[in-house]
This record gives sequence, C-alpha cells and structure tokens, in this order.
Amino acid sequence: MFTSTKRPDRPENYDSFGGGSSSSAGSTVIARGVRVEGDFTSQGDVVIEGEVNGHVTTNSLLTVGNEAKLKAEVAAEDAVIAGSVEGTVTIKKRLEVKATAKIVGDITCETAVVEAGATLNGKFMVGVHKAATAKEDASVKAKTAEVAA
Repeated sequence: MFTSTKRPDRPENYDSFGGGSSSSAGSTVIARGVRVEGDFTSQGDVVIEGEVNGHVTTNSLLTVGNEAKLKAEVAAEDAVIAGSVEGTVTIKKRLEVKATAKIVGDITCETAVVEAGATLNGKFMVGVHKAATAKEDASVKAKTAEVAA
C-alpha cells in the first residue's frame, strides 16, 4: 500500500526532462516564473526557462530557453542558448546560439553554431579551448620530460 516511490506531482516522463540526459547526475530545471539569485552549480544538465542572476556552472549541457533571462557568468561543457544572457559565456566544447538569442558579453567556445537572427554583442572567440588544451598538454609533456631527465 505504501511501497510506491512514484510522486503524483511529477509527470510520467520526469526523468527524461532536459533532452533525456545520460548524465548520472541528472537534470535540473529552473522553470518559467522561477528566479534564482547567486551561484548555481551542477554536475548534470541544466535547463533554464526562468531568470538567473549570479553565476551558472555545469559540467554538462546548459539549455537556455526562449523566454529565459540570465544576468550571469556562464560556464558549461556544451550549451544551447535561445534566450537572453548578459555576462561572460565560457563553453568548453560546443555552443549553439538560436535565432531568438540575445547575448551581451564575451563568448569563448571551442565550436559554435549561430543561427541567423541571433544578437551577439561582445568579443566572440571560437576555437580557444582547443588551442589552450593543446598548449597545456605540451607544457605538461615538457615538465614530465624535465623530471625524467
């Protein structure tokens, strides 16, 4: 009688929100009408439909919905941005900027896809992480060689 773990306030497909993430940390959804102030850090996928003021960091996919408004420093592995972001955006791998997006601030990513109609205002650096990683790898190899000698 009391053995069910299903919560009646969650939809049947609750665990698949955020694009069916395979991340073991799960997904976090900041729904429309929700406002977060301060630093927000996650290991799993993050879907933002509401407002965030502060810092947003995830080691996975960040999705910013059409009506989302961020006044935040953003850092993620990958990102899809369709809403408004005011602040520095640092993406380790792939950034997809939808036509409805408005980004005011510097952007750094390894690869970028920008749809026609998107508004970008700031420095846009693509391929930076790949070059930085190659430089760091070379530095580590050189230090390892010095220690071995």
